[in-house]
Amino acid sequence: MAQTFDPNAAASLLVQAGRAGRQLTELPADVRPGTLAQGYAIQAAYAQASGETPKGWKLGVGSVAAMAAGNLERPLVGRLFAERFHPPGSTVQLPCAAPVTVEFEIAFVLGRDVAPGTAPADAMRAVASTHVAFELVQSRFVDRRSVGWPSFVGDNVGFGAHILGERIDPAHIGRVVKTVEEQVDGLTVGRGLGGEDAIDPVQALRFLFEHATNHGITLKRDDVVTTGAVAKPFDVGPGSVEVAALYLGGALKVRVATPTA
Repeated sequence: MAQTFDPNAAASLLVQAGRAGRQLTELPADVRPGTLAQGYAIQAAYAQASGETPKGWKLGVGSVAAMAAGNLERPLVGRLFAERFHPPGSTVQLPCAAPVTVEFEIAFVLGRDVAPGTAPADAMRAVASTHVAFELVQSRFVDRRSVGWPSFVGDNVGFGAHILGERIDPAHIGRVVKTVEEQVDGLTVGRGLGGEDAIDPVQALRFLFEHATNHGITLKRDDVVTTGAVAKPFDVGPGSVEVAALYLGGALKVRVATPTA
């Protein structure tokens, strides 16, 4: 009889690495997940072991091009924690000296619980508000791309921190993406994505509803759903820099700080 997969040892290693501000090359072979289902089991155990407060959900690897390259049917899903939310204009201190990937995203705040199989046909009917946001990705792995999707899912899809920006009109999402200019210390480093490199935030929300149904998860009112990079992701660090996204006359700013050694 095949041995049942136990996600707790891998989850413990990832939690310990995150708290210590260090990265793993990979998980040991005897606790390494071989499937996405095992990766999501580790992720659930990681959330439990971390002791952090659930705040919502993140999606990653969600563009047409990225999913095709990764042989994925839908984006990868991770969890958000309240302790890692920071207000715009603040300084976000991350524990590891490794580079931080900054992603400008569109985020939704749910206005109702969504139990498995009860998502509305119009996904936006479950949304109370729409926001601009930054997600800061800092994996517990040295190279998150080389360890495989199951391990990256177990690592909570690299979630490091989140900055929920101002509320926007959902009808203006396309204009925000088209006009956004990303800056680091005042220098332009990226703009909105288009074509097969782009994501559709509303479609990403539908993907989350499918994921939640498949995993028996009830999404909660006031959950934040950050839907993936709508502008070119870029890396910062080590050290301290000011990151900004300018769009439609608005701006989202935060200072990102990591150890220099």
